[in-house]
Amino acid sequence: MSSWNLVHGGGPFFSVGNLARALSREGHEVHLLAGDYPKIPVAPPPEGVQLHSIKGVLIPFIKQTRMRGMRPAIDSLLDEIKPDIIHDNGLWRSFNHEVALAASRHKIPRIISLRGNLDPWCLSFRNWKKQIALHCYQLRDLKTAACIHVASKAEARNALDFGLKQTIAQIFNGVDIPDQPANFDNQGTRTALFIGRIHPVKNLPVLIKAWAKVQPEGWCLKLVGPDELGHRVELERLTRVLGIDHNVVFSGPVFGMEKERLLSDAQLSMLVSNSENFGIAAAEALAAGLPVIASKATPWAHIENIGAGWWVEGKVEPIAGAIREATNESPESLLTRGQRGRAWVKENLNWKHIAAQFIETYQALKS
Repeated sequence: MSSWNLVHGGGPFFSVGNLARALSREGHEVHLLAGDYPKIPVAPPPEGVQLHSIKGVLIPFIKQTRMRGMRPAIDSLLDEIKPDIIHDNGLWRSFNHEVALAASRHKIPRIISLRGNLDPWCLSFRNWKKQIALHCYQLRDLKTAACIHVASKAEARNALDFGLKQTIAQIFNGVDIPDQPANFDNQGTRTALFIGRIHPVKNLPVLIKAWAKVQPEGWCLKLVGPDELGHRVELERLTRVLGIDHNVVFSGPVFGMEKERLLSDAQLSMLVSNSENFGIAAAEALAAGLPVIASKATPWAHIENIGAGWWVEGKVEPIAGAIREATNESPESLLTRGQRGRAWVKENLNWKHIAAQFIETYQALKS
């Protein structure tokens, strides 16, 4: 069976790329199509996966990207590849819309991974643009998909609340599992780590205020990821106002071995977002053997259920309480929590297991 995975740049590119690699390893022909955006260029394809890209050109003044010749380029690729399934990722972009139209023209079943885009918080952010898109094309494109993929029960509820009635496939996102877990023997300053977009949805002002309330001795907070909407400047200003800029560290995005080292050197991970359909950062932290503090706006109640961390309201006082409890625990106690989370990820989020569930879903759509 051949499939055609559609993804745009940034974090989803790596998640979808890893799924494509896992599908390829199971003997399936997989092609990956990505938009090559001016500020988010495509990365090299995973082993065993064929990458195709469409170049985007930034339109001056309105800061939007146009992809010239997108429709004939997509049609030409579909004629050449003749995939059994098209798997699209995300909503809102003209890229997604053109793929939906092409799937209809070529009569190829299409599955959409929502990627959190129907969460109420996400829908309210830049709402006027999304309302225009919904009216013009997005609602129709959602309803004509053969299947909706969600990564959590919460995301499934969002799809149902939105009125989507087709098959909903709930499949977790997979993660790579490092050979070595995090190092809890660190005798120096210990690290609480956030990895992700520096974006308002991540609730980072609240995290910083909570950190300022506790200011745990011998710990620092690291916020790592790409700056979006100029949010990092606001956060850096907040740390100065609160007088904690000496132990809150910012840095840009990290990938590959550099990211593995960062996770290995940390002792605690933070994901206190206002909205997450899954929260791949939490899964990656658990895979590395880190206990996690997660907000209840993320679908990570399981962290608390298995004793691998804390699941709290995404407000200053509850987050501060979790930080206080976590940073007062012994390294041995944190290590035990991390081991529980790592064991759960190994069983449930390994790529072979995730790929098998997607293959079953694809085959059902094909038949």
